[in-house]
Amino acid sequence: MNTESKTSNSAEENTRDLRQEFSELPFDRKIATLMELEMVAVTEAFDKIANASATLGKKIFDSVLSDDPTKCDRAAGSEKEKTV
Repeated sequence: MNTESKTSNSAEENTRDLRQEFSELPFDRKIATLMELEMVAVTEAFDKIANASATLGKKIFDSVLSDDPTKCDRAAGSEKEKTV
């Protein structure tokens, strides 16, 4: 048996055990557990959104303040043409 199938078997066993454990919880603990899981999911979603926003902002910032002076000259030239 290779390690991948061992991992999938142990993951399946863990899932089965968690489901069994969850089904044995009283109703109020089930609700509390579900709320905790939802908070984890929401936190991860906000983290992904924040990281994507930061990445986009960095790309925009880098494009505006380019290290390549020829890009800056071209951008400035096209801005002058638009205003005239």
